[in-house]
Amino acid sequence: MCYTAKKQCIETLNHFAIGNSQNNIGRFYLVDFGLCKKLNEHDGVIVKPQCKGCFRGSLTYASLNAHQQIELGRNDDLMSLLYILVEFYNGTLPWSECEDMDKIEKMKKFYCGQHLLKHHPRQFLEIESYILSLDYDIDPNYELLTSLLQQAAL
Repeated sequence: MCYTAKKQCIETLNHFAIGNSQNNIGRFYLVDFGLCKKLNEHDGVIVKPQCKGCFRGSLTYASLNAHQQIELGRNDDLMSLLYILVEFYNGTLPWSECEDMDKIEKMKKFYCGQHLLKHHPRQFLEIESYILSLDYDIDPNYELLTSLLQQAAL
C-alpha cells in the first residue's frame, strides 16, 4: 500500500488476499485497483480539488469523508484500511449488516474511538487518532503506522 500511495494513487481497500503459504503467511495483498485515481499535483505539491467529490468505494469500508462526498485522500485510504483491520480482528463491523447509507454514516460517527476499538490493542486507537489528524494534502507517516501495527501484533 505504501508504494501505491507514494506513487500518488488512491485505492479503495476492500479487495484483499491474505497469504497462507510458508513464504507469504501473514502478508496482505491488494488485488483490485478499479477505483484508483491520481492525486492532483502542482509544482510537486498535492492540491485538493475545488469541486465536491462523489461517493466512491464500499459502504462498509468508506471513510466519513466519502459519506460526506468530500474529495478522498490518502487519509481516507488509511481509515478504510483501519476498518478492514478491525473487521479482521472482530470478524465483523457494527454496520456490516446495514445497507442504508445514512444509518451507516451515523454508526461510523458513533463508533469512532473507544466505542469501536475498546477491545483492540491500544495502538489501534493511536492509529485512528493519527489518521483523523491528517488532512487531504498531508503525506502520512507510513513508518509510524507500520511501527504501531507491529507493536499491536506482539
